[in-house]
Amino acid sequence: MRPLPTQDELRAAADIVPRDAVVAIDGPAGSGKSTTAKALARKLGLVYIDTGAMYRALTCAALDQNCSPEDEAGLTSLLDTAKLELRPGDRESQVLWNGRDVSQAIRTAAVDANVSAVSAHGEVRRRMVDRQRRFGRAGGVVMEGRDIGSVVFPLASTKIYLDASPEARADRRWRQNRERGVENDRAAVLADLVERDRRDSQRAESPLTISPDALVLDTSDLGLDRQIEAANLACRVNPWLDARTDWDAETAWRRCPGKYRLVYSFLGPLGQMLGLTVSGRPTPTVPAGAILASNHISWWDPPLVGGTFRRSHVRTLAKKELFKGPLARAFFGWMDAIPIDRKGYDDEAFEAARRALEAGDCLFIFPEGTRRPAGEPGPVRGGLGILAQVTRAPVLPIYVRGTGAARFGGNPQSPLEVRYGPLVRLHALDRLLQDLDPRDVTVRVGAMFLSMIEELQARSHDEHAETDQERDLASHQRHQRRSKRPFD
Repeated sequence: MRPLPTQDELRAAADIVPRDAVVAIDGPAGSGKSTTAKALARKLGLVYIDTGAMYRALTCAALDQNCSPEDEAGLTSLLDTAKLELRPGDRESQVLWNGRDVSQAIRTAAVDANVSAVSAHGEVRRRMVDRQRRFGRAGGVVMEGRDIGSVVFPLASTKIYLDASPEARADRRWRQNRERGVENDRAAVLADLVERDRRDSQRAESPLTISPDALVLDTSDLGLDRQIEAANLACRVNPWLDARTDWDAETAWRRCPGKYRLVYSFLGPLGQMLGLTVSGRPTPTVPAGAILASNHISWWDPPLVGGTFRRSHVRTLAKKELFKGPLARAFFGWMDAIPIDRKGYDDEAFEAARRALEAGDCLFIFPEGTRRPAGEPGPVRGGLGILAQVTRAPVLPIYVRGTGAARFGGNPQSPLEVRYGPLVRLHALDRLLQDLDPRDVTVRVGAMFLSMIEELQARSHDEHAETDQERDLASHQRHQRRSKRPFD
């Protein structure tokens, strides 16, 4: 993975953050998320979306109407019928609930004590996430919360995790309360934050976590100005790396050996005849040295997705059953495939993959390990997380759609699409490995990939709604799995 830029290099890249950027800021209570997010939005010319205020507004409405914070159905009913608006304010977002300004009412101790319980409900979070995504999917926003990078915007341009010691955060919260005219005991504030950390990190639905691709900033010893500047520089890291990534399609094509040119010259026109559309990448190639990770729905996926790479030295992890017989072994060997035993950890296959990535080759994998019903990605097996930890290679998420019903001339009832996500660098791996077992980090990487594929799928369905034929195909595939007639 390309080394991170120095602070001097980042300061020199003052205008590198795109106007349509999505900046996701996560962290525990009292870490300075809101203050930093608002300042960043002003610096970068982006719109600040206060997601915490949205949950606070619902909590406030629930308390006003004697709806228990434990009543998920009552809370979702309140939210579904409400008009919730966020507007720029002098110091904090102006929050309107059904036209009434509740900006001050949502900052009371009663709301503080109940907002975690309200936000822990799965259905509440799903409905709130839908609203947040509508605010920000067009880009040009800064959002802060506890699951923005992991759940709301897994494809955010920049993910920042603001951290600080409980003592530093408690002191900040105590001072904030005094500025608002609320008197609190410091020890009580600290105890409340520690308990809130416990609830937020242990809840079943969207717990507070560090996304593997987040830039972690410890702000315990930073003043406000230095914290904002650190976050400002962090927003430039991925654009700086993107600007130096090798997306040169012409050079990549010239360097392709004959066998790759032959394959691409056949598969490219084949995809066109089947109506394949490709979106999301800056040029008709993939960058060198990346893990190319795709969902998997049919036998057509490897050739049709692989035919869009236009890059030589792409190694593919393929199940060892495909290599049976001398002809099959010769063919897949010619295609630079690496056989892997999917029943357990295959040390030989992972070592070959590691060597390939470290040599600058790409590695094409299906992290789910087998084909899944169309429209139902996941679960993700451990291979992606293991490779990411060992090699620190960037990951390029790829969503494929429609291959299970592909036909010549295209199929309007099953759009054929390969959609690329952004190139993802796993900045937080070292930080996660300080606190977690490598197996837990593997799970985190898999969850990150799955959330990215689900977001790419959601964007695809926004443009071309899921059809009856696609739903019927998924139902048929599920029946095959239940009948133990494997199709992987």
